[in-house]
Amino acid sequence: MIELQRAGRKVIAICAQGSRIESTLKEHGIDCRSFPGRSKLNPSSILYLRRLLAGEGVLSVHVHFHRDIWIPSIAMRNDTSRKLFLSIYMGVKKKNDPFHRWIYKRVDAIFTSSEELNERLPSLYPVPKQKIHFLPYGRNIDLYRVDPSRRKAIRASLGVRENEILVGTMVRIDPGKGALDFARSILYLEKRFAERVRYAVFGEPTRKAHPVAGESPYEKNSEEYLAAIQELVRKESLEQRVLLPGFQADLVGTLSALDIFVFPSRDEMYSLVILDAMCMGLPVVAARAGGTIYQIKDGTSGLLYEVGNSADLAAKLGLYLVDPELRLKHGAAAKEFVVQRHSMQHTIRELLRWYDTK
Repeated sequence: MIELQRAGRKVIAICAQGSRIESTLKEHGIDCRSFPGRSKLNPSSILYLRRLLAGEGVLSVHVHFHRDIWIPSIAMRNDTSRKLFLSIYMGVKKKNDPFHRWIYKRVDAIFTSSEELNERLPSLYPVPKQKIHFLPYGRNIDLYRVDPSRRKAIRASLGVRENEILVGTMVRIDPGKGALDFARSILYLEKRFAERVRYAVFGEPTRKAHPVAGESPYEKNSEEYLAAIQELVRKESLEQRVLLPGFQADLVGTLSALDIFVFPSRDEMYSLVILDAMCMGLPVVAARAGGTIYQIKDGTSGLLYEVGNSADLAAKLGLYLVDPELRLKHGAAAKEFVVQRHSMQHTIRELLRWYDTK
């Protein structure tokens, strides 16, 4: 939305009041509105959207979460002057019942960031193959530059010396994201690496959609997963070797502090943070799962390991630990992949083509 506005388009965002996305968009001068109700079939919200579209002269509605497609689909049911698009960024369950068929019939096109999902989606959603399109994530390449001062400051805050190798991941602390697989892999590293390799898991447990006041804001299974990682660290006396700094808002600074990036997610559609790490020129070791195999060319722009196999992850890390030149070579190839496939200019140009097609 920010990039569309920079491209000269008028953008109105409908999002939850008080959310992080609302505050971010407002910082960039984007007009933010919110529906009067939360439910996906709220009559007041349907009426609100109809009036908004007519009053503002909106020509395209782009939904970014599959649950939110219901209100615009109903509000735009007999409106042939406007287009309705849906982007899908995560894996989805099968939805092919009569009511979903009715809802999705109004959608003009679905965009996904994963070629793998594009292949599976026609069997999951009641949408013909010709309406499903690959739209790559866009990245502002120039923003991804290693900052030596931030690298030094963040490593110092973590107690990591400059001659040590910092291997890190940035994921939600959730069972499906594999942070425990990553943490456990340090036990399988060759002993010669013990004194100069540190791990860091940057992230927090998955947050509840609507937390109750006074209760934990995190989902129970994710809190339990974090506790399992903490117990591993305690049991194996890894407090100085496996760091758990929590969520970090400074993406570029944090990635600047790393030497190797690990992405242990057990089933990822197409990872944004992998692109971020690649854009920073970091070598990436990732689980051979889902859309990740479309992002990383094993042995060329990164290394893939068997899903959930901490010993195999350690073995792949070992290849980078003994060969700094291989790290640099794979990191350079990774950055070139992002430049060629994921520039923001290309993504916005492609999106505008869809918006403007009669």
